[in-house]
Amino acid sequence: MAMKHFWSPKTVIGRLVTRHTIRGAILWALVFSGYFASKSIGLVDVYPTTAARLKIAQSYGNNIGIEFLIGSARHVTAAAGSIAAWNTIGIMVIVGSIWGLLLATKYFRGEEDSGRWEILFSGQTTARRAAMNIFAGIGLSLVVFYAIMAGLFMVIGKSRGVDFSASAGSFFALGALSGAVIFIMIGALASQLMPTRSQATTVSAVVFGVMFLMRAIADVTSAHWLLNLTPLGWIEKLQPLSSDDPVWLLPIGGLVIALGALTIFFAGKRDYEEGIFADKDTAKPRTRLLNSPLGAATRLMRANGIGWLVGIFATAILYGLLTKSAAQEFSQSANASHVITRLAHQSQAAGVTAFLGVIFLLIMAILMGYAASAIAAIRRDEAQNYLDNYLVQPFSRLRWLSGRIFLISVVVLSAGLLTIVGVWLGTASQHIGLSSQTLWSASINALVPVMFTVGVGIFVFGIRPRLTSLAAYGVLGWSFMLSMLSSGININHWILDTSILTHIALAPAANPRWSTDLIIVAITIIISIVGILSFNSRDIEGE
Repeated sequence: MAMKHFWSPKTVIGRLVTRHTIRGAILWALVFSGYFASKSIGLVDVYPTTAARLKIAQSYGNNIGIEFLIGSARHVTAAAGSIAAWNTIGIMVIVGSIWGLLLATKYFRGEEDSGRWEILFSGQTTARRAAMNIFAGIGLSLVVFYAIMAGLFMVIGKSRGVDFSASAGSFFALGALSGAVIFIMIGALASQLMPTRSQATTVSAVVFGVMFLMRAIADVTSAHWLLNLTPLGWIEKLQPLSSDDPVWLLPIGGLVIALGALTIFFAGKRDYEEGIFADKDTAKPRTRLLNSPLGAATRLMRANGIGWLVGIFATAILYGLLTKSAAQEFSQSANASHVITRLAHQSQAAGVTAFLGVIFLLIMAILMGYAASAIAAIRRDEAQNYLDNYLVQPFSRLRWLSGRIFLISVVVLSAGLLTIVGVWLGTASQHIGLSSQTLWSASINALVPVMFTVGVGIFVFGIRPRLTSLAAYGVLGWSFMLSMLSSGININHWILDTSILTHIALAPAANPRWSTDLIIVAITIIISIVGILSFNSRDIEGE
């Protein structure tokens, strides 16, 4: 009877959401686990003694910039697991929160805006039952996410020198997943309040920004009481693998239940494709840039592109400001230099150039993320039949696609320029002598894997369009995961060679390998041309 009830038409929305979200949950569980494994096992390898780990923990605790980004190190102990947990949970919470709010707004509002939920909502369900179905579908994926991550954390805890219990590993996994759970609920509620997905996403992102800023201020100032007022502070107070304080799961659980209840309540109060806060029925027409596919794409992509550019510029300045203190730490620590050496695949790397190499590695990852999202947006326009509006006009497919590729290239090149300017501004304030040639070389070198990501995305878009997002994000996820893992553990070189980042020198910690870069660019051009021509000759494929 239970199985029969599960396959009931009343649960079709939940099953559909689970099928669409479970792969992403599994992928992120593996990425988070690999990230933590590289940090914890790498710490034992690079800092084998308790004294060495205690010293690095103290140095982390004195770095305001690091604490602003990932949280306070006040409670970190000399145990490898404790240091690694503090060093990784902040990043996992940030990434998980962003993933969670995007996931929630997609299924609670985006599918409704596109009209795909209409036929399901007309069946044996109500608006509130549909909301509960979506929660159940996402919840099942989160259970799989937690099970995989907790299991792998337990295995990591048994590694030599890491040494933490299975219960501690499961508690750490719960803390790492908390950010995603909270912002799934925030995104779900925002989707009921706001009339469109973009507005719901914006509201959720603003809430995340405010919560993050409150947590950061609490960690770098004496206003530690602010941690009690923000859910991100509650997650930090869990202190997994340090002192394990599960009492803070109570406010987290209470918030999740309250947000879920409000979401279900408001789902029954609003009309289909409407929000509690109604949108304007009329608006003054703005037809600027709508006379061509390129102009329309510019108008549609400009806000997203500007947002990425602002974020990259701010990141470059912030890390530029940290360069001097980080360079001193690298210069004084042979162990830290060893980690950078393994990342850079260079026999010797230290000081300013070592830290700048890490900066440009992060910039590579961020820009590859932009490239993957931009390519996914191209596929989404086709899948949701937006492309039909252009093709019924006297515009060719090649004109439409080449215009989108051109805009992506403009954003990527602008990001490279802003990275140079941002790093220079950050380092110039500290009177660090860096030549413009060094920054230009590192920036150009960093754009090569970004171009390759675009090329792979266009190639797959041309021949297997439904796999476009998976391919583009796969290049990023696989490459970055192997880079992080290789910094802490030994990986077979045949596996490492499957990562595009393995073939890119970590400039300026290492000299750019221009011959390799040119080969990658040539491959990118060839596969892009194949993808463009294939798109021009294939049928249009919907969702």
